[in-house]
Amino acid sequence: MRTRLLIVNVNWMGDILFSTPAIRAVRKKYPGSYIACLVPARCAAILTNNPYLNEVIEAEDRIPLYSFFRHWKVIAGLRRRHFNTAIFFHRSKTKAIWAWLGGIRERAGYAGLGRTKLLTQVSPNPRQPMHKTDYFLILLDDLEIPPDGRVPDFYPQPEAESELGDLLQNYGIARGTPYAVVHAGGNWTLKRWPTAYFTKWAELFLARYPLKIVLCGTRSEGPISDEISAHFKRNEVISLCGKTTIDTLALLLKNAELLLTNDSGPIHLAASQGTKIVGLFGPTSPEMTGPVSKGPSLILRKDVGCENPCYYRSCDSRLCMEWLTPEEVFQKTQEFIEMP
Repeated sequence: MRTRLLIVNVNWMGDILFSTPAIRAVRKKYPGSYIACLVPARCAAILTNNPYLNEVIEAEDRIPLYSFFRHWKVIAGLRRRHFNTAIFFHRSKTKAIWAWLGGIRERAGYAGLGRTKLLTQVSPNPRQPMHKTDYFLILLDDLEIPPDGRVPDFYPQPEAESELGDLLQNYGIARGTPYAVVHAGGNWTLKRWPTAYFTKWAELFLARYPLKIVLCGTRSEGPISDEISAHFKRNEVISLCGKTTIDTLALLLKNAELLLTNDSGPIHLAASQGTKIVGLFGPTSPEMTGPVSKGPSLILRKDVGCENPCYYRSCDSRLCMEWLTPEEVFQKTQEFIEMP
């Protein structure tokens, strides 16, 4: 019987990109199988054009326990597809229940509080901290699925190239004009390098290199980018926050001379495109969440004596980011760009 396999994936852009080498490995192990991936709707576009998947299934990731019909809608969808195997990259108990009630007989994943009995093949959680890419690959190793590299995959839609060209032209950047990209946002305030530092770095960068600077990010990160671009002449530094799709953002990064960024989703999207990356890390660990890239990358961080990674949601002093000065980052950037 042909394998019909469901991968139950995680909930965030960077983590899903980290999972793509594992998806690639599953396809290589089961080349003729029907392979689908269950993800939240906000993350579906990351996998929509992935050639290793037959289907991307969208499902809500925070359905209240009492919302029976919303749960049953997901379960009924799984039952209609007649999957016989599920691999859980996500540690959710709810999603394991979905798979069980959805008639998926083989269910494999890491042990988890309250869900171990819902799995038919249980892998012990790794004892040592590791990169999230390897967290998924080690699970597959227990399932006798060999790895197929560690670099993430992202495949933009074909029409995104012309869409990006039109978007850049609307902001005064003609096709073929060289530019650098800066991402000053991030979903966690403590991970963000100070906005004034990005502004100073941009001043130093523009004084040295004849490039435009494009600021990227979500619509909600627009005020951060606007604060930076306000210090510069029109079209010298432009903000595309909220203007790009995931596909046009990937190509924006692919065609860039450089990306300067906090530890956030775009750093991993850039890694999938081979972009030259300068990554700024503070409370997070590059050993666990740093970019795995087919292109060159430079990770900058300060050891300030704090535990790393740090999981505080707030901090009286952000020394881990503030001690990383714009002058130092620019000097390291220049050395990185100009190294033979």
